[in-house]
Amino acid sequence: MMKIVLIEDQTLLSSTLTQALEQDPEIKIIALSDKANDVIRLCKEHKPDLVIMDVFTKDGNGIEYTAKLKQIYPDVKVMIMTGVEDERLVQSAEKAGADLFVWKNLSFNELTEFIRNAEKPYRIFPNIPSVVPESPKFSDVDIRILRLLVKVKSSLEIAEELYLGYGTVRLYISRMYAATGFKSRAQLVAYALRCGLIEPVLV
Repeated sequence: MMKIVLIEDQTLLSSTLTQALEQDPEIKIIALSDKANDVIRLCKEHKPDLVIMDVFTKDGNGIEYTAKLKQIYPDVKVMIMTGVEDERLVQSAEKAGADLFVWKNLSFNELTEFIRNAEKPYRIFPNIPSVVPESPKFSDVDIRILRLLVKVKSSLEIAEELYLGYGTVRLYISRMYAATGFKSRAQLVAYALRCGLIEPVLV
């Protein structure tokens, strides 16, 4: 049986994944967390075969914590999973020592197949072409805020780091939403990454 630790900060997705994957009698979710920095503790306590790690979690970058995990538990397989389709994240995950990399738009059957392949002695990463859209017109402050959003910083943390008012940061983010048509920070970060306005957090 494949024992899995799941790190996913979206509660609905975490619950849905757990229910769907455990329909397979050979798969067992043995621990859940919405924070990447829990992964080392959970691996010590539960000794999983595989960690499914989201890239952007509540407390930071899952790829960064993958590198830390691999230094301590190199035999634990790690599958990076994200909805941000940027090939630089693939490169960063590979450098961090991850064993597999999947996009969140895959089906449950495809995910199950990837999990089964995690036991094999080779790594699985997508090979996608770079498609860079036209860059929006963002100010220097916008870019500085985006660089902190990719690190999963809150509006309050961004305000403190950039010496701006909390309301000012929220206003800048709202203006970027209006400029791009997006409604979430994840979409905004994905767009900025694809435009080359910011770099992913590399390990």
